[in-house]
Amino acid sequence: MNKLRVNVCIKSLLIFGGIILMQMVAYMLCFAGYIIVFAAGGDEYVTALQKVANLMNGDSSFLMSVSAVSASLSLIWCGILYYKSSWRVRNMDYKKVFTGKNILFIIGTAIGGCIIVTVILSAISAAFPSLFEDYSELMSHFDTSGFGISIIYVLLIGPISEEFIFRGALFDRFHLGFTFWLANALQAFLFAVYHMNIIQGIYAFCLGFILGMIVYSTGSILCSIITHILFNSTTYILPIILGTKVLAIRVIVIIIMVIMALLALIGIRYFGKISKEKVESDEKLYIN
Repeated sequence: MNKLRVNVCIKSLLIFGGIILMQMVAYMLCFAGYIIVFAAGGDEYVTALQKVANLMNGDSSFLMSVSAVSASLSLIWCGILYYKSSWRVRNMDYKKVFTGKNILFIIGTAIGGCIIVTVILSAISAAFPSLFEDYSELMSHFDTSGFGISIIYVLLIGPISEEFIFRGALFDRFHLGFTFWLANALQAFLFAVYHMNIIQGIYAFCLGFILGMIVYSTGSILCSIITHILFNSTTYILPIILGTKVLAIRVIVIIIMVIMALLALIGIRYFGKISKEKVESDEKLYIN
C-alpha cells in the first residue's frame, strides 16, 4: 500500500509539474505569436519585439492570453488522461446525475458559495487591507484592457480546464492510493497552490474540496464544471447587481443573496452527506 501511495503521489506531482510547464510554454507561444502579429502588420522585427516587451510588462491582455493558452493546453492533456482512465464510467445515466435536487443544490452551492466568499473577503479586506495588496493587483488584470479575453478565460476555458486537471486527472490518481477524503484534500491543496496567491489559495482550497465532493457524490465531472462556471460568473454579476441605487431592488437582491447563501450551506451538507454514504458503501464492498 505504501509503495502504491508513493507511486500515486509521484504521478500526480508529475502531472501538476506538467501543468506549471504548460504555463511556460504558453508564455513562449504568446510571445512568438504577438511578434508574428506585429510583424505581419508591417512592423520591423526590433519594433515588434519592443511592443511585445511593453505588453509583457504587466499588460492584462497579454497575461490573459498566456492564461487562456496555458489552460487550453492543460485541458487537452488532462482531458485525454481523464478520458483514457480505465476506471472511468463510460455509460453514465445523466437522468440520475441531473436530478431536480442535484441541479438545485449545484446552482445554490455555486451562487451562494460565491456570495459567502465575497462577504467574507470584503470583511477581511476592510479589517486587514495590507493582506489584499497582491490579491487586488491580480484581480485588476480582469478589469482592464484584457476584459474580453478574461471573460472567456474566467467563465469558460479556466473552469473547464481546472476541473479536468484537479477533479479529473489528479483526483482520479490520488483516489487510487488514498481514501476519498484524503484524495479530495490533496487535489484541493494542489488547486490552492496552483493559484499562487495566499488569499485565492485559501478559498480555492475550500472551493476545490467542495467541487471534489460534487464530482464524487454525483459521479460526473460535468456537475463540478457547471458549479465552477456559475461560481466564477457570479463574481462578475454580483458587483453589477449590488451597484444599483434603487433601494427596493437592493433590498430584494440582499434577500435573494441570503437565501442563496443558506442554499449553499444546505447544498454543501447535501453533497457531503452523499459522499460520506458513498465512502461507507465502498468500504463495505472492499471488506466483503
